[in-house]
Amino acid sequence: MSHLLPYFLSYLGGLLAALPPAAHFLLPYLLPALVAGSGWMMVVRRKKQLLWNWLFLAILLLGGYFSPALSDYSQPSNHITNHIDESQRTTLIGKLIEPPEELEGKIRFEVEVVELQKKGHQEKVTGRVRLTHYHPELIENSFHAGDLIRFSQVRLKHPRNFKNPGAFDYRGYLKIRGISATGSLSKNSSIEKLGSLPLPFFKSLQTSLRGGLLKTLEAEFPGEQGALLKAMLLGQKNHLSAEIRESYIATGLSHLMAVSGLHVGFVAWSAFIIFWPLAFYGLLKYRPEWAQSGAARKTAAFLCFFPVLFYLLLVGPKISALRAGFMVLAFLFAILVNRERDLFNTLLIAAFLILLWNPGAALDVSFQLSFAAMVGILFVIRHFARHPDDPIDRMGQQPWQRRLLLSPPFEEWKELPPQQKCFHSLKKYFAASALISLAVYLSTLPFLIFHFNRVSLIGLFLNLLMVPLASILIPLALFSLCLGAVLPALAWVLSFPLHFLLECFLAIPQFFASFPYASVYVPSPPRWWILLYVFVLVGGTWLALQKPATAKETAPKFRPVALMKASLVFALLGVIALLAWPRFPERPSELLQVSILDVGQGESIFIEFPNRETMILDGGGFYKNSLDIGKMVVAPFLWSRGIGHIDYLAATHSDQDHISGLESLVDLFSIGHFLDGFSGLNDSRIDKLRQKVLSRQAVLVPLQPGIPLSIGEVRLIPLHPGPQFILQTIANRKSKVGNELSLVLRLEYREFSMLLTGDIGKSTEEYLIQHAAPLQADFLKSPHHGSRFSNSSSFIRAVQPQAVIFSSGYLNWMRHPHPEVVERYKSAGTKIWRTDLNGSIHITTDGIRHRIRSFSAP
Repeated sequence: MSHLLPYFLSYLGGLLAALPPAAHFLLPYLLPALVAGSGWMMVVRRKKQLLWNWLFLAILLLGGYFSPALSDYSQPSNHITNHIDESQRTTLIGKLIEPPEELEGKIRFEVEVVELQKKGHQEKVTGRVRLTHYHPELIENSFHAGDLIRFSQVRLKHPRNFKNPGAFDYRGYLKIRGISATGSLSKNSSIEKLGSLPLPFFKSLQTSLRGGLLKTLEAEFPGEQGALLKAMLLGQKNHLSAEIRESYIATGLSHLMAVSGLHVGFVAWSAFIIFWPLAFYGLLKYRPEWAQSGAARKTAAFLCFFPVLFYLLLVGPKISALRAGFMVLAFLFAILVNRERDLFNTLLIAAFLILLWNPGAALDVSFQLSFAAMVGILFVIRHFARHPDDPIDRMGQQPWQRRLLLSPPFEEWKELPPQQKCFHSLKKYFAASALISLAVYLSTLPFLIFHFNRVSLIGLFLNLLMVPLASILIPLALFSLCLGAVLPALAWVLSFPLHFLLECFLAIPQFFASFPYASVYVPSPPRWWILLYVFVLVGGTWLALQKPATAKETAPKFRPVALMKASLVFALLGVIALLAWPRFPERPSELLQVSILDVGQGESIFIEFPNRETMILDGGGFYKNSLDIGKMVVAPFLWSRGIGHIDYLAATHSDQDHISGLESLVDLFSIGHFLDGFSGLNDSRIDKLRQKVLSRQAVLVPLQPGIPLSIGEVRLIPLHPGPQFILQTIANRKSKVGNELSLVLRLEYREFSMLLTGDIGKSTEEYLIQHAAPLQADFLKSPHHGSRFSNSSSFIRAVQPQAVIFSSGYLNWMRHPHPEVVERYKSAGTKIWRTDLNGSIHITTDGIRHRIRSFSAP
């Protein structure tokens, strides 16, 4: 066991207690208590329990708890976060940190702010902001790192999360990367280059080297090959096509396109296998005694610092690259000080320093994946690829896991024929690759499920082929591109194998991604599933590494191994069952649940009926689909509830902010029924959605006004659009399902009622009142996000709601909900709930009593 592990766990437990998402895992402070308690128990089991051990554990526990607060407290008073007025536009002057990132339909700037100009005065400020320009075709991208730029008419905002259960912590993601505010602009005249500021020496060197390498890369590898090489070598994925990115995600190879410990390790390992023999023969010639003492390994490790640091300089100050480089450099340093057998301690030191520098990294998925993967790799090295430290343990027959990878004794090895040596080397290589791939897969699986809800079924096997190829491609490409700046002719010769390898990396993932079920989306199991999974993983590993029992030990008596086997069988069945059926046990209840989700300026409503069937009404959507709301917002909410199948799907109308998300959800979930209230209308968007859903074996359910659809005890009554209204619309040559044709539904459960109104306007409200539609309801989803051209006083009097819910975006340009509308509802004595201020709104009722609450999130 690592001597440093108890102290690291104590610090980590304190840190997790200070981070709300971790502190409230399952039960308040359960996870921090388990983590810190495990560390303290390890000290209890030690033979020597010194007072300083307990004192140091307590200091680390308190240090971890207060470290996030100390990190936030260090912000100066002139930091940008203290000077943001979200209701006003401002002008800022800042220094460009990196060249602008070109994305589809937009350009993104990351700027170190120097000055704010608002209301006629200037303020010197500090901090980093991310600005997005949504019309990149209007400007010539001639900006470089260090440029001083004035951005006019920018509305700065504090980063904001979608406040739904299961939502991605976007604000935390930006905070880890040092970004304190966001903003957007769309006019060419809003961007003015004022000049350039001198860059720090290392930044200037990095910009120069990176620019020269990219110039050589674009000349030698145009098109998709160059875009892929930029992604694999430098982490620049913005030039890759959507098809290639999706194929890498589906095949579990996306980690090859993010600079991580794997990439830095490739560079370090390739440099090590070159420097080691050179150092050995050099020392053998000039210092034979040093060569015989093993100094060649240390010399090679020392020389590896330079290519690793050079690679990190090229990649730039990316958090994942810096973290990976720190870990690799720590391992090289361990070789220099003869501590290579303490690699796990080295990993703990690296992780501790990273968390000390950036406490929020504990919740960063890239840190979690890197750390979990390294633990898996070190486990294979410790138990499979290295002789035991105790000489007595090395005597006699070695256990199966060491016989799998270790070479036979030297006396036996030199007697083997060449064919057997070759066979043994190949078997050892593939066995090591398979074991490492399996260890990494199993150690990272829970993080992939809970963060991404997607698992590649083919990735475990495909990584066995592609990772070794990547270990050749990345160092060779780096060497070739650097050589091209000095000796272009020689670099041209090396480009031939690179072209072949890049074609393999383009063709193979796309080929395997086309297989059915290459990857699957999985709902999140209950959180306590993680504890069960860890028990199976740790217990199964412990059991597999146990030595075979001797004849004396097999005498009938109580043995913990037998109990462990029985426990593991039941635990494994539980892990599999909960992964396949996350909502087990799924029983009918007395509760109807309605959730109006926070999807920005749009609308999406989730309904769970007492019989546990589910419905999605609308899916939200952003302008030009700049963010896939269905995939990035609505789907994570459903997965967080363990939902992988939607029983009923419906769209109120065909506006982008209502229907776009549904088009994505059809690709991610199986659909039982499609509710169609638009027969007789020809709307291309509705027709496309209908055909897409029905092609996936869903059942079409036509809706007719006044005829209820019963789902258990719940009645779903369509009120609009009716035949007369549709005929009138067709006569006016308006066949598109727009706002006035929105589907209006009345939800009834025992004594509870709710009215769902889509985007109807005042004319439809008057039509419903004139035709005596049953409008009175306990709860009202406000028409058209609270527009002042809807929500008429007569409609409010007809509904008489206890509470109204507005689904609208924060500080949206249409001013929804309009202040006049809010005042109308307040005058009627109606309680106001808003997704832009309160987050998602959740209503729970047994048909008699009801409860309404908002989702509180950071």
